[in-house]
Amino acid sequence: MSTPETLPTAEPTTPQIGYTVQDSDLPVLSLNCYKKVYVAVVFGAGKFPTTGLLYYRMKKNGASVYSSSSYVLANYYYTVQAFFFDVKVGDLLELAFWSSVSDSNWDYKAFHVLVTRVIVLNKPRLMAPCNFAALSIQPVLTLGNPTYTTHALYPYHDDISLPSFTGATSYTFLYPKDTYGIFRIYFGDYSNPNTATVRTSSTNRPYYYCNYVPTQINFRGVRID
Repeated sequence: MSTPETLPTAEPTTPQIGYTVQDSDLPVLSLNCYKKVYVAVVFGAGKFPTTGLLYYRMKKNGASVYSSSSYVLANYYYTVQAFFFDVKVGDLLELAFWSSVSDSNWDYKAFHVLVTRVIVLNKPRLMAPCNFAALSIQPVLTLGNPTYTTHALYPYHDDISLPSFTGATSYTFLYPKDTYGIFRIYFGDYSNPNTATVRTSSTNRPYYYCNYVPTQINFRGVRID
Protein backbone atom coordinates (compact mmCIF):
# COMPACT_ATOMS: atom_id res chain seq x y z
CA MET A 1 0.00 0.00 0.00
CA SER A 2 1.09 3.58 -0.64
CA THR A 3 -0.16 7.15 -0.51
CA PRO A 4 -3.17 7.43 -2.86
CA GLU A 5 -2.21 8.67 -6.33
CA THR A 6 -4.82 10.38 -8.51
CA LEU A 7 -5.68 8.53 -11.71
CA PRO A 8 -5.31 10.42 -15.02
CA THR A 9 -8.33 10.95 -17.26
CA ALA A 10 -6.43 9.58 -20.28
CA GLU A 11 -4.31 6.47 -20.64
CA PRO A 12 -0.87 7.08 -19.11
CA THR A 13 2.24 6.64 -21.22
CA THR A 14 3.88 4.71 -18.40
CA PRO A 15 1.66 2.21 -16.54
CA GLN A 16 1.34 2.81 -12.79
CA ILE A 17 2.22 -0.80 -11.91
CA GLY A 18 5.02 -2.82 -13.44
CA TYR A 19 7.05 -5.83 -12.39
CA THR A 20 9.70 -7.99 -14.04
CA VAL A 21 9.31 -11.69 -13.23
CA GLN A 22 12.31 -13.05 -11.36
CA ASP A 23 13.40 -16.62 -10.79
CA SER A 24 12.82 -16.17 -7.05
CA ASP A 25 9.12 -15.48 -7.76
CA LEU A 26 8.46 -18.95 -9.18
CA PRO A 27 6.96 -21.76 -7.08
CA VAL A 28 9.63 -24.21 -5.94
CA LEU A 29 9.09 -27.78 -7.19
CA SER A 30 10.99 -30.73 -5.74
CA LEU A 31 11.20 -32.40 -9.18
CA ASN A 32 12.46 -31.01 -12.47
CA CYS A 33 9.11 -31.55 -14.18
CA TYR A 34 8.94 -32.21 -17.92
CA LYS A 35 6.49 -29.37 -18.56
CA LYS A 36 4.78 -26.65 -16.57
CA VAL A 37 3.16 -23.28 -17.15
CA TYR A 38 3.39 -20.25 -14.90
CA VAL A 39 0.55 -17.80 -14.33
CA ALA A 40 1.41 -14.39 -12.90
CA VAL A 41 -1.22 -12.26 -11.20
CA VAL A 42 -0.87 -8.49 -10.86
CA PHE A 43 -3.21 -6.63 -8.50
CA GLY A 44 -4.06 -2.95 -8.47
CA ALA A 45 -6.64 -1.28 -6.24
CA GLY A 46 -7.92 2.11 -5.20
CA LYS A 47 -11.03 4.20 -4.61
CA PHE A 48 -13.60 6.30 -6.47
CA PRO A 49 -14.95 9.19 -4.32
CA THR A 50 -17.22 10.00 -7.30
CA THR A 51 -19.09 7.52 -9.47
CA GLY A 52 -17.26 6.90 -12.74
CA LEU A 53 -15.66 4.50 -15.18
CA LEU A 54 -12.33 2.83 -14.43
CA TYR A 55 -10.28 2.02 -17.53
CA TYR A 56 -7.37 -0.39 -17.42
CA ARG A 57 -4.88 -2.15 -19.68
CA MET A 58 -2.61 -5.17 -19.22
CA LYS A 59 0.77 -5.16 -20.98
CA LYS A 60 3.38 -7.87 -21.36
CA ASN A 61 6.83 -6.80 -22.54
CA GLY A 62 5.35 -3.54 -23.80
CA ALA A 63 2.56 -5.14 -25.87
CA SER A 64 -1.11 -4.83 -24.95
CA VAL A 65 -2.63 -8.09 -23.70
CA TYR A 66 -6.10 -6.96 -22.62
CA SER A 67 -8.00 -3.76 -21.91
CA SER A 68 -11.47 -2.97 -20.64
CA SER A 69 -13.43 -0.71 -18.29
CA SER A 70 -15.65 -1.09 -15.25
CA TYR A 71 -18.27 1.07 -13.53
CA VAL A 72 -17.40 2.05 -9.95
CA LEU A 73 -19.90 3.65 -7.54
CA ALA A 74 -19.11 6.68 -5.40
CA ASN A 75 -17.08 5.89 -2.28
CA TYR A 76 -16.40 2.33 -3.44
CA TYR A 77 -13.07 0.58 -3.65
CA TYR A 78 -12.08 -1.32 -6.78
CA THR A 79 -9.63 -4.20 -7.22
CA VAL A 80 -8.25 -5.12 -10.63
CA GLN A 81 -6.77 -8.62 -10.80
CA ALA A 82 -4.82 -9.21 -14.02
CA PHE A 83 -4.01 -12.82 -14.95
CA PHE A 84 -1.00 -13.24 -17.25
CA PHE A 85 -0.92 -16.79 -18.65
CA ASP A 86 2.38 -18.48 -19.58
CA VAL A 87 4.96 -16.08 -18.17
CA LYS A 88 8.70 -16.59 -18.00
CA VAL A 89 11.58 -15.11 -16.04
CA GLY A 90 12.39 -11.68 -17.48
CA ASP A 91 8.86 -10.85 -18.66
CA LEU A 92 7.80 -7.29 -17.83
CA LEU A 93 4.16 -7.25 -16.66
CA GLU A 94 2.35 -3.92 -16.43
CA LEU A 95 -1.05 -2.63 -15.40
CA ALA A 96 -2.24 0.86 -16.36
CA PHE A 97 -5.25 2.76 -14.98
CA TRP A 98 -7.17 5.85 -15.98
CA SER A 99 -10.61 7.22 -15.13
CA SER A 100 -13.61 9.15 -16.43
CA VAL A 101 -13.58 11.31 -13.28
CA SER A 102 -10.77 13.44 -11.89
CA ASP A 103 -10.82 12.44 -8.21
CA SER A 104 -10.35 8.65 -8.37
CA ASN A 105 -7.10 7.11 -7.17
CA TRP A 106 -4.99 3.98 -6.73
CA ASP A 107 -2.93 3.02 -3.68
CA TYR A 108 -2.41 -0.76 -3.69
CA LYS A 109 -0.41 -3.28 -5.71
CA ALA A 110 0.56 -6.92 -5.33
CA PHE A 111 2.11 -9.64 -7.46
CA HIS A 112 2.42 -13.42 -7.32
CA VAL A 113 3.06 -16.45 -9.52
CA LEU A 114 1.33 -19.85 -9.62
CA VAL A 115 2.15 -23.04 -11.50
CA THR A 116 -0.38 -24.93 -13.61
CA ARG A 117 -0.52 -27.69 -16.28
CA VAL A 118 2.26 -29.74 -14.69
CA ILE A 119 3.46 -32.78 -16.65
CA VAL A 120 5.83 -34.51 -14.28
CA LEU A 121 7.47 -37.16 -16.50
CA ASN A 122 8.64 -37.02 -20.12
CA LYS A 123 7.35 -40.44 -21.22
CA PRO A 124 3.82 -41.84 -21.31
CA ARG A 125 3.40 -42.91 -17.73
CA LEU A 126 0.48 -43.88 -15.56
CA MET A 127 0.60 -42.28 -12.13
CA ALA A 128 -0.58 -45.09 -9.91
CA PRO A 129 -1.52 -44.02 -7.35
CA CYS A 130 -1.65 -40.22 -7.48
CA ASN A 131 -2.27 -38.50 -4.16
CA PHE A 132 -2.89 -34.76 -3.90
CA ALA A 133 -1.84 -34.87 -0.26
CA ALA A 134 -2.18 -31.19 0.62
CA LEU A 135 -3.68 -28.01 -0.85
CA SER A 136 -3.52 -24.37 0.13
CA ILE A 137 -5.30 -21.14 -0.79
CA GLN A 138 -3.16 -18.65 -2.71
CA PRO A 139 -2.53 -15.80 -2.44
CA VAL A 140 -3.34 -14.54 1.06
CA LEU A 141 -2.95 -10.77 0.94
CA THR A 142 -2.73 -8.93 4.26
CA LEU A 143 -2.56 -5.15 3.77
CA GLY A 144 -5.67 -3.00 3.52
CA ASN A 145 -8.94 -4.69 4.43
CA PRO A 146 -8.75 -7.81 2.24
CA THR A 147 -11.40 -10.38 1.48
CA TYR A 148 -11.47 -13.06 -1.19
CA THR A 149 -13.44 -15.77 -2.97
CA THR A 150 -11.88 -19.17 -3.63
CA HIS A 151 -12.22 -21.74 -6.38
CA ALA A 152 -11.37 -25.43 -6.45
CA LEU A 153 -8.52 -27.16 -8.27
CA TYR A 154 -9.18 -29.04 -11.53
CA PRO A 155 -7.44 -32.44 -11.87
CA TYR A 156 -7.05 -34.08 -15.29
CA HIS A 157 -7.02 -37.62 -16.55
CA ASP A 158 -6.70 -38.41 -20.25
CA ASP A 159 -10.09 -40.08 -20.73
CA ILE A 160 -12.04 -39.59 -17.50
CA SER A 161 -13.92 -36.47 -16.40
CA LEU A 162 -12.88 -35.63 -12.85
CA PRO A 163 -14.60 -33.20 -10.46
CA SER A 164 -12.75 -30.25 -8.97
CA PHE A 165 -11.72 -30.44 -5.31
CA THR A 166 -10.53 -28.28 -2.39
CA GLY A 167 -8.91 -30.81 -0.05
CA ALA A 168 -6.59 -33.79 -0.05
CA THR A 169 -7.71 -36.25 -2.74
CA SER A 170 -6.32 -39.58 -3.95
CA TYR A 171 -6.75 -41.41 -7.25
CA THR A 172 -6.02 -45.07 -7.85
CA PHE A 173 -4.52 -44.00 -11.16
CA LEU A 174 -4.11 -40.81 -13.16
CA TYR A 175 -2.87 -40.48 -16.74
CA PRO A 176 -1.92 -36.85 -17.46
CA LYS A 177 -3.34 -35.04 -20.46
CA ASP A 178 -0.78 -33.86 -23.03
CA THR A 179 -1.96 -30.25 -22.78
CA TYR A 180 -3.31 -29.86 -19.25
CA GLY A 181 -1.00 -32.21 -17.35
CA ILE A 182 -2.34 -33.43 -14.01
CA PHE A 183 -4.12 -30.24 -12.92
CA ARG A 184 -5.12 -26.70 -13.83
CA ILE A 185 -5.65 -23.80 -11.47
CA TYR A 186 -9.00 -22.09 -11.98
CA PHE A 187 -8.34 -18.33 -12.08
CA GLY A 188 -5.70 -17.53 -14.66
CA ASP A 189 -5.93 -20.80 -16.58
CA TYR A 190 -9.31 -22.56 -16.57
CA SER A 191 -10.92 -19.11 -16.29
CA ASN A 192 -9.63 -15.64 -17.24
CA PRO A 193 -6.27 -16.43 -18.88
CA ASN A 194 -4.72 -13.18 -20.17
CA THR A 195 -7.70 -11.16 -19.00
CA ALA A 196 -8.55 -9.25 -15.84
CA THR A 197 -11.38 -9.08 -13.34
CA VAL A 198 -12.65 -6.03 -11.46
CA ARG A 199 -14.41 -6.31 -8.11
CA THR A 200 -15.81 -3.40 -6.13
CA SER A 201 -16.74 -3.03 -2.48
CA SER A 202 -17.73 -0.29 -0.08
CA THR A 203 -15.49 -1.76 2.62
CA ASN A 204 -12.91 -4.19 1.20
CA ARG A 205 -9.74 -3.41 -0.70
CA PRO A 206 -8.34 -5.69 -2.02
CA TYR A 207 -11.39 -7.77 -2.95
CA TYR A 208 -10.04 -10.61 -5.04
CA TYR A 209 -10.09 -14.25 -6.18
CA CYS A 210 -7.93 -17.10 -4.83
CA ASN A 211 -6.97 -20.49 -6.20
CA TYR A 212 -6.64 -23.76 -4.40
CA VAL A 213 -3.19 -25.06 -5.33
CA PRO A 214 -1.43 -28.34 -4.48
CA THR A 215 1.48 -28.13 -2.05
CA GLN A 216 2.23 -31.85 -1.96
CA ILE A 217 1.61 -34.55 -4.58
CA ASN A 218 2.74 -38.12 -4.00
CA PHE A 219 2.77 -40.63 -6.86
CA ARG A 220 4.41 -43.61 -8.45
CA GLY A 221 5.10 -43.51 -12.19
CA VAL A 222 4.40 -46.61 -14.28
CA ARG A 223 5.76 -46.59 -17.84
CA ILE A 224 3.20 -47.81 -20.38
CA ASP A 225 4.83 -47.30 -23.81
